[in-house]
Amino acid sequence: MQHDILLSAADLFSQLNTKMTEAGGNDAFAAQHGIGKTHLSNMANCRRKINKKLLDALGLEMVVMFRRKQPAQNKRGKR
Repeated sequence: MQHDILLSAADLFSQLNTKMTEAGGNDAFAAQHGIGKTHLSNMANCRRKINKKLLDALGLEMVVMFRRKQPAQNKRGKR
């Protein structure tokens, strides 16, 4: 995998689910990476923000990006 490819949140969660399965389950993955199993479950189910420890376990880093908004569309017939 290239280092400069950006992943979507769906990609991150897909990777996380794959890694947890490969580890033998959520609890095994949590133990292998020193993450509390409840905390891992909360992150995996979007009840908590993804933290650096989990990103490290997945070999990822967070990158924040911004883009310009699209101009508002003119609606015909409205005044």
